[in-house]
Amino acid sequence: MGKNPEEIPGIIISRLPVYYKHLKQLQESSKEYISSEELSKLTGLSSSLIRKDLSYFGTFGRKSYGYDIYCLFQQLSIIMGFNYQKNLIIVGAGYLGQALAYNKGYEERNYKLKGIFDKNPKLIGLYLNDIIVKPVNKIDEFIKKENIDIAALTVPGGAAQKITDRLVAAGIKGIWDFTEVPLKVPKNVLLEEQNINEGLCKLSCVLNKEFNEEIDQNCEQK
Repeated sequence: MGKNPEEIPGIIISRLPVYYKHLKQLQESSKEYISSEELSKLTGLSSSLIRKDLSYFGTFGRKSYGYDIYCLFQQLSIIMGFNYQKNLIIVGAGYLGQALAYNKGYEERNYKLKGIFDKNPKLIGLYLNDIIVKPVNKIDEFIKKENIDIAALTVPGGAAQKITDRLVAAGIKGIWDFTEVPLKVPKNVLLEEQNINEGLCKLSCVLNKEFNEEIDQNCEQK
């Protein structure tokens, strides 16, 4: 028997999507079991770390065989909450909000996109993925009526906290934040910050390191 998700360390939760992705791909093969060493090659994580992580969720393997791929995949799906529907709205129908509206990953993870909101008159009334963009002043009533769990926030940074406060007051349970500004929420509201420029910073640092190494080599040759 695995542990309650609330008892699982956050660092392990952050690695679950990695395991899920590779186990999903393995569903398409005829392979029934996989060892931690094989998972290590697929994920880039050490086999000892994988064994420690998966021990939180119970026993899925047989001695000398490895982990039961189907069983582990199903259990991870349950741990990650993919076995029940979560209702989602998008606040901000600009380019990023429009891209999120067409995200194909919602259905697989049991998210139901229920509404899209914006204050721009030019965007209100447009259909994005068969969902009409509604005025943001209707958002409070909509959250309560449709039992919305999560709000994806793609508004300008200057409006982010004000909208966040409004979402919290309306009863939202979690915010998927794309605004890249620090937001304050109460402890009972989940905040997942999605800094899309962080990856660019990491790439820039690595490229800069390579550039500096090249400069150092050229200097040594002179």
